[in-house]
Amino acid sequence: MKKGFVFDLDGVITDTAKYHYIAWKELAAEIGIEIDLKFNEQLKGISRMDSLERILTLGNKNDAYTEVEKEALATKKNTHYVQLLQSLTPDDLLPGVKTFLDEAKAKNIPCAIASASKNAPFILDKLGVMQDFDTIVDPATLKKGKPDPE
Repeated sequence: MKKGFVFDLDGVITDTAKYHYIAWKELAAEIGIEIDLKFNEQLKGISRMDSLERILTLGNKNDAYTEVEKEALATKKNTHYVQLLQSLTPDDLLPGVKTFLDEAKAKNIPCAIASASKNAPFILDKLGVMQDFDTIVDPATLKKGKPDPE
């Protein structure tokens, strides 16, 4: 039996939730919707478009935007989020992560990332651990995202 480790990214390798919150909060405010940290909990682990739909539902604006406009809003949020991620460094790894990855590599145990984030490779690169993962499974590599078992 082949052995290895599969990690989620957010909350396991690093915590980018604060950056998502800032970007969503600012986008929501631009379209007249206020979100708080409690509401933001609903957005964790779901796709960008599903997050936007929940925000629009909160603000009773489900039908206020076309699909093209929704895509533009989601892209705008992601652009801001990626700008915020520019400040990530290896110091943003959660405690013990680098040591664990180094030990796994020393024992020839493969490690993989399974993330709902399309930004996973960028984040891993900023954290300085891209080379520690043998495989990255993210929305760019799948036909269907979470929760589909693909």
